[in-house]
Amino acid sequence: MSLKYKAIKKVTKLKKSKQLDEIIRLLNDFKYIIVADLIGLRSSEIQEIRKIVRNYGILKVAKNNLVKIAIEKKFGKQIRDKIDKLLTNQNCFIFTNINPYELYLILEKNKIYSAAQPGMKAPIDIIVPAGNTGLTPGPILSKFSKLKVPTKIEEGSVWIAKDTIVAKQGTEITKEIVELLNLLNIKPISKTLNLKFAFDGKNIIEKIVLDIEEIRKEIIDAYNNALKIALNNALPVKETLPALILSAQMNSIKLLQNMVLPEKESLSFNLIKAQMLAKYLLDKLNVK
Repeated sequence: MSLKYKAIKKVTKLKKSKQLDEIIRLLNDFKYIIVADLIGLRSSEIQEIRKIVRNYGILKVAKNNLVKIAIEKKFGKQIRDKIDKLLTNQNCFIFTNINPYELYLILEKNKIYSAAQPGMKAPIDIIVPAGNTGLTPGPILSKFSKLKVPTKIEEGSVWIAKDTIVAKQGTEITKEIVELLNLLNIKPISKTLNLKFAFDGKNIIEKIVLDIEEIRKEIIDAYNNALKIALNNALPVKETLPALILSAQMNSIKLLQNMVLPEKESLSFNLIKAQMLAKYLLDKLNVK
């Protein structure tokens, strides 16, 4: 074995030892380790996500085996065996003290966007918006025409006349569409980390996903049902007081009207009612 090879091997072993020590330190310093899939993410996109995570924890890219060893040293072999089968493919590891579902919401709110590639399926309807493109008229107009994007020339620039869908959700994004989107600097592909599971030293939390729209709907339904119960039981809380006061007022006026009392709230109604009753009696008696 050459001296050069020995030196390289020693450096590599030292580097791995330092990385292992760092992962164990992070396991000690933070409540959660969250494992996320790196498939489909470029290094530049990982850097963008790292900036987002920075306020809530530390994102590390490390080899699965190294993390398994660190977990075994920190929590024991039994825990390592539980996590072993879940650590597959290339991953990054987020060390944080916030709830994994809270981190999921943060990442969903701060998705990064990238350019489309030919052959991709459109994740949503891809729209080119109306307005000034800043592009000079010329052969470029044929690109708009081919995709049936209406244009006009104003102030020496190409303007898109109206919002136009160039790729519907689920359809293939063609080379022509990609070229036009790149010219307009439109990045329609949203990306974020796919959180595979989280571990807090005892429990493994899988399927870290929240349906925000469904949760919002459930909260609105719960609020409406609670409001209905409060109104039906005349509970004097701030959410029901305006409706309860209005209902009480209407009921009191109705009572005054039925009793024919000369109160200002019911007097005009009772006069009209008396006039109509008198006319009805006159018509019945044929009095002229």
